[in-house]
Amino acid sequence: MTSIIITAESDTPVVDAARLMAVEDVGSLLVTKADVLAGMVTLREIIGAQLLSEESFQTLCLEDIMTTPVVTIGPDADLGQAISLMNQTGKRHIPVIEGNDIIGLVATTDIIRVLATMKLIADGAPIIED
Repeated sequence: MTSIIITAESDTPVVDAARLMAVEDVGSLLVTKADVLAGMVTLREIIGAQLLSEESFQTLCLEDIMTTPVVTIGPDADLGQAISLMNQTGKRHIPVIEGNDIIGLVATTDIIRVLATMKLIADGAPIIED
C-alpha cells in the first residue's frame, strides 16, 4: 500500500482537484467531508465530467462527481484479499481504513510491484533494498 494519501474536501472545485492530481502525479483523490472519507474521484471521472460539458465542468465540485460509498479494505487484509476485492468491484484504487482513519491506499500498481518482486525472488534474483 501507499501511505502517502492525497485528499481533498468534497466542496473542492473539480478543476482545482485536477490540478492537484497533476502536481502530485496521482490517479485518484480521496474525498473527505470534515476529515471523514466521503468518496473517491479518479482521473476517469474527471475526464468524463469534462467531456459532458466544458461550461458545467467549471462549476462542478468533487461531491458532484465522486464515487460513494467507497470500497475499502482493512490494514490486516492480505494480498489475495486485495486482489479479490479489486476483481469483484472493478476498482483500481482501494483505501485502507483503520477505524475512521485513512492509513493508506492500495492501487493496482502497488499489487503489480509486489507480484513482480515475488517473481524475482522465486527466480532467485538478488533483491536490492533502498
